[in-house]
Amino acid sequence: MNKKNFKKLLGFTLVEIVMVLVIVGILSATAVPRFFSVSTYQAGVFHDEILNSIRYARKLAVATGNHYQMSVTATTFTIQQRTEGTACNTGTTFQTIPDPANRASGYVKTAPGSITMTYSADWPIYFDGLGQASSASNCAVVVSDTISVSGANTITLIGETGFAK
Repeated sequence: MNKKNFKKLLGFTLVEIVMVLVIVGILSATAVPRFFSVSTYQAGVFHDEILNSIRYARKLAVATGNHYQMSVTATTFTIQQRTEGTACNTGTTFQTIPDPANRASGYVKTAPGSITMTYSADWPIYFDGLGQASSASNCAVVVSDTISVSGANTITLIGETGFAK
């Protein structure tokens, strides 16, 4: 290759530079805000926290054979252990269990920022020693129950198995 042909191969054309800038502009306008939206991130994290808490309450019930209740409001959820009675409709005394992440406090989680939850009428839910989820209002095993976090992320609880997804 001679020196004259080598100089022609150096650099980019103006069209190539403009196309790269257009593509970078489109990506930054559509994709970047999605990564930096705080409320979307908080809703996703809180969704995962609720899901893990439901699974934790079920595992505690199966491991100990005791009843555990999970209560939900628009902005908080709590896990408690029934300290009297063995059936769903007996005993109204509950003990807040310690949070594994912070042993000094009870298992009460609050939604961050403007995150809210909507849920079906079956809550609070009891988990028995078999891991089944029952409604506190009528003690019947729940067929399927949901919690929605900020209207986007939905958790479905299957009552017969206590499986949450």
